[in-house]
Amino acid sequence: MPDVATSEGIISLNCVFQEPDRIELLEEKVPEPGPGQILCAARKSLISTGTELACLRGRFDEGTVWSSWVRYPFYPGYSMAAEVLRIGSGVEGIRAGDRIICPAGHRQYFVADSREAALIPDTVSDEEAVFTQIAKVALLGVLRAEPAFGERVGVVGLGLIGQLVVQYLNSSGARQIIAIAPENSRLDQARRNGATDLLNLPVAEAFGSVEELTGGRMLDTVYDVTGSYAVLPHCTQLTRDLGKVILLGDSTEPSKQTIGPKVVFNSVSILGIHGRMMEGFKGWTEADMNEFIFEYIRCGKLDVASLISEKVSPLEAVSVYTRLAGRKSDAMGVVFDWTQM
Repeated sequence: MPDVATSEGIISLNCVFQEPDRIELLEEKVPEPGPGQILCAARKSLISTGTELACLRGRFDEGTVWSSWVRYPFYPGYSMAAEVLRIGSGVEGIRAGDRIICPAGHRQYFVADSREAALIPDTVSDEEAVFTQIAKVALLGVLRAEPAFGERVGVVGLGLIGQLVVQYLNSSGARQIIAIAPENSRLDQARRNGATDLLNLPVAEAFGSVEELTGGRMLDTVYDVTGSYAVLPHCTQLTRDLGKVILLGDSTEPSKQTIGPKVVFNSVSILGIHGRMMEGFKGWTEADMNEFIFEYIRCGKLDVASLISEKVSPLEAVSVYTRLAGRKSDAMGVVFDWTQM
């Protein structure tokens, strides 16, 4: 267990978005854990590039969840693997020295609600464990769609969540998984994750190719995992009659978002799903999801390690976010390694 105490208490190095497009690393004091809380030392944390870069840009329509949630200074991150240093009164099932996951930001030391933490099994590494939060979001998307055996599906947007959706669909008995993105590296990753067909083009140009690949049947379900307001109207044109579009990305500017020209005529369902639905959705609890994901990682049905494109020191946070904001498509899973501090 690291010795973190100083004459001023526990000092943590934290990643902070001070205002749109301005990132800083700040040293801040960490309180002692209160009742039901745990004091933790970060081991690894995962950048959720879609969400965090949207928060960094700071351009949101009024009335959206984004506009009420993101307040500067803003502490990004929600995928943390950490070591428990001390526990507060009333904490059960967690001890000092345990490895846990929790939805903490990119902080060197922090206090968390023990109810939001889950123990990491010995069979799962820190690098794998940090994917649990986004793996739960991807799982929610597939549960929302209620896939049937033998379906033809499309996945638009092949970042971390899109790649995990492809893996789940590959396990669910889909007969055809069409991955759509204008980036070869992400399409190659989708192929390794189980995609049967790859379309290296913008979704706006995909109709003819999808029609050909499906023999004119089109898709039972399309997963829009982009968060881009421009994508939805094209996704709704790729489904069969009575098909579904699952929105797994929440646009920051929905005032610019349209649904497409034939949603009513083709009787297309547009179904949204958000990570806050983890507890109780279709009978699942968040603990069930954690256990399911850990088991899928252990037995090799969920490969998250291959999604790691780089591991960096948190001391490089400013340059890392600046680079990601410039060319997000070049990176996949970027992990902060707090053990390098």
